[in-house]
Amino acid sequence: KRVMETTQISVITDQIDPNAELDIAVHEESLIIPKDVEVYEIDGPYFFGIATKFEETMSQIGDRPKVRVIRMRKVPFIDSTGIHNLTTLCRLSQKERITIVLSGVNDKVHGVLEKSGFYELLGQDNICPNINVALDRAKEIIHLHTAK
Repeated sequence: KRVMETTQISVITDQIDPNAELDIAVHEESLIIPKDVEVYEIDGPYFFGIATKFEETMSQIGDRPKVRVIRMRKVPFIDSTGIHNLTTLCRLSQKERITIVLSGVNDKVHGVLEKSGFYELLGQDNICPNINVALDRAKEIIHLHTAK
């Protein structure tokens, strides 16, 4: 239970202030999050209680984005339960026609995701090294949506 409390999820819907971010060079423009995109920051090990926290957070927001970017740069590792939850989350999102894009996945987590068949579920394009790439990918997806 203690671990669950150390993992926080925050939702960012308008812009990210790079000066509050330690992993990108400071003095960058604020990253504007495109319309129809939500960014979630997961901070801490991705553990069991998280998927339910996600569900709660998402039901509170109520609107449905087209793309959900999940920032995992602060997730040091992921266990089988975490994988299970992430999978559930992705399936739920897919049902709602929301594309999940993972951002800032470290090598260790990447390896586990790869082994667990996550690439097939999400598509390798949707697993991005950092938030800039992830937001570009999100724009691409929205463009494809609107082009239809």
